[in-house]
Amino acid sequence: MISRLLIANRGEIAARIARTCDRLGIEYVTVSVAADRSLTYHAAAVSTVALPERDARNAAAARTETAIGGDSGTTRPTGGYLDIDALVRAASETGCEAVHPGYGFLSENADFARAVRAAGLVFVGPSSRVIETMADKSSARQVMAEAGVPVLPGTVRASDDLDALVSAAAGIGYPLIVKPAGGGGGKGMSVVRSAAGLREALASASRTATAAFADGRLHLERYVERARHIEVQVFGDEFGQAVHLFDRDCSLQRRHQKVIEEAPAPRIPDAVRAAMYDAAVQGTKALQYVGAGTFEFLLVGEEFFFIEMNTRLQVEHTVTEEITGIDLVRWQLLVAAGEPLPADQPDIAYSGASVQVRMYAEDPFRSFLPCPGAIEVTHWPQVRVERAFAGHLDVTGGFDPMIAKLVATGATRDDALTAARRACEDLRWQGISTNLGFVARVLAAPIVAAAEHDTAYLDRIDPVAEFGDPDEFSVLAVAAALTAPDRATPWSTGAPGGDRPWLDPADHDLGSVDLSVDERAFRVRVGGYEDDAVLVRADLAEPSSPAVQAPDQHATTRPRTDAGVTARRTDGDTITVGSTPCVVRRSGEGWICQVAGVSRQVRYTEYRSLGTSATDPEIRSPMPGTLVQLHVASGNPVEKGQLLGVVEAMKLEHELTATHAGIVTVNAAEGAVVTTAQSLFLIEERGAAL
Repeated sequence: MISRLLIANRGEIAARIARTCDRLGIEYVTVSVAADRSLTYHAAAVSTVALPERDARNAAAARTETAIGGDSGTTRPTGGYLDIDALVRAASETGCEAVHPGYGFLSENADFARAVRAAGLVFVGPSSRVIETMADKSSARQVMAEAGVPVLPGTVRASDDLDALVSAAAGIGYPLIVKPAGGGGGKGMSVVRSAAGLREALASASRTATAAFADGRLHLERYVERARHIEVQVFGDEFGQAVHLFDRDCSLQRRHQKVIEEAPAPRIPDAVRAAMYDAAVQGTKALQYVGAGTFEFLLVGEEFFFIEMNTRLQVEHTVTEEITGIDLVRWQLLVAAGEPLPADQPDIAYSGASVQVRMYAEDPFRSFLPCPGAIEVTHWPQVRVERAFAGHLDVTGGFDPMIAKLVATGATRDDALTAARRACEDLRWQGISTNLGFVARVLAAPIVAAAEHDTAYLDRIDPVAEFGDPDEFSVLAVAAALTAPDRATPWSTGAPGGDRPWLDPADHDLGSVDLSVDERAFRVRVGGYEDDAVLVRADLAEPSSPAVQAPDQHATTRPRTDAGVTARRTDGDTITVGSTPCVVRRSGEGWICQVAGVSRQVRYTEYRSLGTSATDPEIRSPMPGTLVQLHVASGNPVEKGQLLGVVEAMKLEHELTATHAGIVTVNAAEGAVVTTAQSLFLIEERGAAL
C-alpha cells in the first residue's frame, strides 16, 4: 500500500482525498499557492509545498486573477497548480511514493501522468496512453465506436485551427456543441445554432480552454435537444477486471456546468440501464483501463449516445459513495498500488438515493453573475458537506466558483430531494451571494420532482420570473422587522436618522407618494445596486401584523411584489413574508436578510424622486473580474446592442453591450482588473460628443 501521497490539487477535493488518507493511515503532502494557505486540509499534512505563483512553462494557463475579498489590489495566480515540474519536484523532494491529481487542473493531462511515472512515482489514475486517447474527444469517439459504443456525429480530430473547424461544422450540421478537447467540467462548452455565431463561439471556447487546461484545441459534435445526461461509474485494475458502480443523473446543469446530481438516475427502463452498464464496462475493458473512470451518455428516449469518458474521479462521485457505501478514493489508491479490485460485480449493490448540490459563488437572480468575495458560514446543515474551510473563506476570481457541496441521502428519491432542499435553506452565511436559494426552488419544482427535466431545463427558465424576486422579500422582511410591536429591539437603532428611520413627508421629497396618517415609508437599497433602491411603505393600522408594500413607483422595470403581502415576525429573527420565511440580522448601516438560501444586504439610502430617469450613459462592470476583450475604441460610433467588450471572472465571460446609440469613450484597457460597478464605457449622444 502507498505510505506517503502528494495531493496535487486544491479545495474540497484535496480535503476529500486527505480524509481517506487519514482513514487508511497514509501520510500526505499538500501543495498551495498563497491564496489557499488557510484551507483546512493543510493542517494535518506532513508538509505543505508552496507552488510558484506563475507557471513559467505556460504563461497563458497561469494568468493571474484579482483576489476579491483578499488584500485590495493583490492578485492570486492559479498557474502553480498547472506547473508539472513544480508538482513532480514537490513529490520527489518530500519523499512521496505517489501523486493523486484530484479533478480539474492536470488530472487528465497525459504529460503530467508521464512525468510522474518518469520520476519513479505512482500516478493515481490510468496510463498516459489512455489519458491521451480519451482526453481528445475525437479519438475517444473513434475508440468507443470501434468498441461498439453508440456515438454522435462530430469532428474526426480536435483542432485549434478556427478555419478548419468552421469547415467541419458544415458537414456536421446545426445545432452543434463546441467542446474543449483537453478538459471537462463544462468549461468552454457552448451550443451554436447557426453558422453566424460559430466563429465567435470558437474563439471564446479556445480562450477558455487555454486558460483552464493549457490546451486550446476544440471538438465539434451534433447537439441533441431535450436529452438527459447519464453517467456510469467504472473501475478497472491491472488484472484486466472491470466493473460498474451504477449510474448518476447529471441533467440539472446550466451552460453545461453541473449544478445538481443524483444517484441512481430516475425513470430509466431496466433494459436501457443494463445496456448502458454493458457498454461502459465493454469500453473500459477495450481500453485496458486502470483506476476510476466515468462514461458520460446522452439519453434520448430509450437511445443513448457516448459523450466522453472522464479519466479521473468526478465531482459528483459522492452520490455513488452514498448509495453503495464504497469509498471511491480508497479504491483508487488500492488499484494504483497494484492491488485487484476490492469487489466483483455480483458483490456490488446499492440502496436508497442521494442528491448533491454544488454551492456556487454566483447570483442566479441577477443573471448568474459571479460573486467573488468573502463568505462567513455561521451554520452548516446536517448532511454530508464537502468543503475545505471551517467558516470563513475568501472566494477569489481565479478559480472555479464552487464553494462547497451538500450531499443529502434518503431511503427514496423524494426523501433525498427534500433533504437536499432543506439543507440549502438551513445553511446560513453572511457575505457574497450564492446559488442555494435558486437550487432550493429547483429541487421543489414539479418538473424535477417528476424527473421530467432535461439538460436544457435550467437554461430555459428565468429565476426571477419562475421563482420570484428575493430582493422583494428582503425589503419587505426588513420593513416588517421595523414595524413589529417590539420596536425596542435593535432593528430600529443604529441607522441613519437615529431612532427615527422612517421618512417624514415634511423633511423628504416623497414625489407623488401620498402617505396616510397610518403609514410610514423608508428608502432602501438592496446590495450594492443603486438602481434597485425602492421606497417601501407600511400600513400600521394593525401593528401586530403589518402589511408592507413596495409601490409601483420605482427606478427600474424590475417586477415588484403585489400590494397587501403580509409580513410578520414569527420567531426571534425570523420574519415570514406571505409563506416565505426570512432571517433578518442587523449589519452595519442596514440588515442582512436571508431568504430561502439567498442572502441580501438591505441598507438605507438617500431618497430621491422616482420619476422616469434618462438612460445612464455609462456601461459599468457587473462584477469584479478582468476586461479580457475590447471590441471598440474611444471615438467609435456604436449602435444599441453592439458588443463593446467582455469581462471574465471565475472562468465565466460576460458580454457588455451598448444600451443606446452614440459615441463611445473607453475607460479601461484590455486586460485591466475591474471592480463591480466600475465605469468601463461612456456613450454620449452623437450631438453631445461633437
